[in-house]
Amino acid sequence: MSLLFDSDYEYLKEVGQEYVEDEASRFLILKRFPLPNGVFKVGEIPSTSVDVLYIIPPNYNTEGGDMFWLNCRLERVDGKPIPNISGPGEDSRTHDGVEYLRWSRHWHNKPWRPKNDNIEQIISRLTWAFANPDAKRT
Repeated sequence: MSLLFDSDYEYLKEVGQEYVEDEASRFLILKRFPLPNGVFKVGEIPSTSVDVLYIIPPNYNTEGGDMFWLNCRLERVDGKPIPNISGPGEDSRTHDGVEYLRWSRHWHNKPWRPKNDNIEQIISRLTWAFANPDAKRT
C-alpha cells in the first residue's frame, strides 16, 4: 500500500523531487531537498541540500504532522542556534543505517486542512522552515 495518493506522486515527479519510501515505518524520505543558499552548513562545508525524513500519518491526508528529520546535523552559517532541532540519539529515526535528527516545527497558525492539504503543503512547510529557521509560521 502506498503512503501517498497518486496525485502526490505525480506532483513529486513534476517538481523533480526524488524520494524513497519505507512503507512499514511510514517514512517518506525526500532526497537532496533544496536548502536556501548561504544559510546552512555541515561542519565547515556550506550545504545546499539535505535528505529529509517525514513520517506520513496513517490517516493521511486528514493529519499533517509537526516534525521532520534530517540526515545530518545542520548548523547556520551565521552561528545562531536552530531552535527545536535535536542531536544524535535524541528522538532520532534510522533508515537504512542512516540516523535522521528531529526538527520539531508546529504550525499552529497554519493548521493542516483535512482532505485538502497534501504533499504540496508538506513541501511548502519544509521550504518555509528552511528559509526561516528560527521563526514561527503565521
